[in-house]
Amino acid sequence: MKDDSLLSRLRASLARQQQRPVSAPEDPLGEAKMRAAVSQMARSRVSAALRQLRAARSLSYDAVRERTGLSQQLLYEVEYGSRRLTLGELMLLAECYGVSADDILGVDLEG
Repeated sequence: MKDDSLLSRLRASLARQQQRPVSAPEDPLGEAKMRAAVSQMARSRVSAALRQLRAARSLSYDAVRERTGLSQQLLYEVEYGSRRLTLGELMLLAECYGVSADDILGVDLEG
């Protein structure tokens, strides 16, 4: 009898699961908006870090340009978030400011 009771409960549970409405698929547009928002936040964080590093070292755009070979226009666009950095550009700026690329990106690999 115990087996019949257990079997009955399992059947009832399966029946309830089959009656549940199928959940709607994820909203791909919502995910795209989320990714864009995260990307913008990351870009803003990098831009602010670069502005602060340049100011803390009392460097002009011209001085950074001379040290890195990057154009003044590129530096301005990166600092104000209208342009993304390449990995090579990031490494040049990190070396110029005497910090790691992780510091600029706000990544803590040790924590």
